[in-house]
Amino acid sequence: MIALATQNGLFAIVARELAAVEECLRAPAAERGALLATVAHYALGSGGKRLRPALLLLSARACGGENGDGATRSIRLASAAEMMHAASLLHDDVLDHAATRRGQPSAMARWGSDVSVLAGDFLYARAIQDLVADQDRRILRTFADAAVAMTEAEVLQLQRLHDLQITEGEYLRIVTGKTAALISAACRSGALVAGASDAVAAQLADFGLHLGIGFQLVDDALDYSAREDRVGKPVGSDFREGKVTFPILHLRRVATAGHRRLLEELAVCTDPSPEDLQVLRDLVDRYGAVSATMQLVAEYLDRARAELAVLPESPACQALHRVVDFVRERDS
Repeated sequence: MIALATQNGLFAIVARELAAVEECLRAPAAERGALLATVAHYALGSGGKRLRPALLLLSARACGGENGDGATRSIRLASAAEMMHAASLLHDDVLDHAATRRGQPSAMARWGSDVSVLAGDFLYARAIQDLVADQDRRILRTFADAAVAMTEAEVLQLQRLHDLQITEGEYLRIVTGKTAALISAACRSGALVAGASDAVAAQLADFGLHLGIGFQLVDDALDYSAREDRVGKPVGSDFREGKVTFPILHLRRVATAGHRRLLEELAVCTDPSPEDLQVLRDLVDRYGAVSATMQLVAEYLDRARAELAVLPESPACQALHRVVDFVRERDS
């Protein structure tokens, strides 16, 4: 499978390496039992953009990595990054009781929560095996820190479900941990594989962090503005699951007292009806919450682009700039 963004030419410069990543992703559960292999393959082959492995490969190329052992390492590490991402989605769907993922039945819907959790654990463990085999403690630490951040963010999000008193700082901690931390780890690791200095690797990590925050903010905006057939899940899913995201934070801040009370009533509803969600979308539209979210997206993506100034001009660097544009403009 080739990701949509790759088909559109965004990752063309690393298309061969991404094809090798796909081969690696077919292998992890091949001899570990039929059920485990089936669920792992389902999770890894469900149509993702392969953003994290592509960013690792592009970061390595932009920092001077090309062929030989470095390319082999980059492919193995890019595969580990995608396994960690797929594992986190398996666990997310259990926590969210999600019936769909990318327009298809979720693994939880098909095999149940027990199997989904164990398949996620397996993919995390397989990623760790590859990271340990790489023998670069800096890269192992980078991904370990990302895994900790992802877990901490999930716990904080659970603590703040249906809570309109969540602060913008707490919301950004959730976004940073759940999404941006692994994207940042992929970018930093790509730089390290290529032999970049710690300073350059740190700037690539910051690039990934700002890009990842922007990516998640776009997701939050799409939850209120996109068509269901584009995002692959019912529109309004975040609010239905009790997640208070930036559009709702903006709405809470600028709405009239009466509309804030209405928002509070909707937020505590554990099973909002389609009519409730339409009321919410009307409020989002009335107060320009999606536009406000996209303004914040622009700020983070501008910061991400600024970090790329550390890199010499190259096709890979140009591709990283195009990734910034892709995140800004995507509709799914």
